[in-house]
Amino acid sequence: MSANRNIYIYAGHIIGTADINDKHDRSAPSDYHWKILKCRMIIFSSSSLVACPDKRDLKQVHIIFNKNGDDYDKINAMFCKYLLTQDGPIREPTSELFEMCFEYTMTARLAPIWNALGSDYLINNRNFLTSKGPQEGVKYKIKTKGEITTISLKAVKIILHQVNGEAKLGEYVRVLPSLNKAIVEECFDSLPTSGNFNSYKDLRRHWKNIHGYRLPENDSSYYYSIQFWRGEPLTYPQYCVTRNFPTVTPVLKSAEQIILSRFINCLKSKFFNMLGRPLSFEQNYSINNGNNVGDDLLETQNVSLCTPTQTH
Repeated sequence: MSANRNIYIYAGHIIGTADINDKHDRSAPSDYHWKILKCRMIIFSSSSLVACPDKRDLKQVHIIFNKNGDDYDKINAMFCKYLLTQDGPIREPTSELFEMCFEYTMTARLAPIWNALGSDYLINNRNFLTSKGPQEGVKYKIKTKGEITTISLKAVKIILHQVNGEAKLGEYVRVLPSLNKAIVEECFDSLPTSGNFNSYKDLRRHWKNIHGYRLPENDSSYYYSIQFWRGEPLTYPQYCVTRNFPTVTPVLKSAEQIILSRFINCLKSKFFNMLGRPLSFEQNYSINNGNNVGDDLLETQNVSLCTPTQTH
C-alpha cells in the first residue's frame, strides 16, 4: 500500500453538535453517551473520516475530513441522518486534534480484536473480560507531525485484577475501560431495576456501542453502583471493575514480534484508507537500553503512516 506524497491534500476540521433532545437509543441513556454513540456511528459510516467526541462539551464531536473529495457531502448527509448540526465554519486541524481523532478512531475500529485499556494500552483478546492470567497486548503512543503519524509500540503482557466475589461498600476500585479510580457505593446481585438499563441485553449493547467491549453472554454475578469524584453514581457489571491497576510486564523476545505483527496487520486492515487516500506504512525499530520500570521492553517498534493531511 502506498500514498502519493507528491500530492498534498489538505484536511478540514468541523465540529458537530448532537441534538440531545431527540429520542435516545436504549444503549445510550445519558446525553453524554448519546453524543459518543453518534460519533461512533460517523466513524463506522465512512472509512475516510477520523473523529472523536469533545472531552469537555456535552454535545460536540470533532471530525477531520478531506476537503478536496466528497467527504463533506457525506458528512452533511450523516448530519441529517443522525441529527447533528455543524457548529461554526470549516477549520484547519491542529496536530493535537488529529492525534486525538486518529487515536479514538483507531481504538473504535480495532475493537473487539484489540480492546482499549486505560489511555495507552490495547489488549488482544475478544474475551479478555473472562480470561484468567496474563494476556497479550501493546502499549502505544501516537505522534503526528505534518503528513506523518507515528505509532510507537511495545509488546506487553497484561494481568487484570478483577473483583472476585462481592466488593465491600466504601472500597476503592478502578473501572474499565478508563481505569479511573472510584468508590463502591452499593452492591447488587442482579441488575438494578432503578438503573438506566431494563435488561442485561441492553447493558451488553451499551458496552458494545459505547466502548467496543463484548460482555459475556452470561449475566454478571454482581453489579456495583460506582461513585466518581463528581456526578451521579453509575452502575457497572462485575466484569468491568478491578481492584487495582493491571500488572503490565514485558514479553519474551521470541513472542514480541509475533504480537507486534498481529497488531500491525490488524491496523492495516482497518486503515487501508484515510481522508480519501490510501496509506503507506513504514516500520522501524529503536533499541531501549534503559533499566527503569517504565522501560520494560528492549525493543520498540515505530509504525509511521503517511497520512494525506496537513496540520499546523
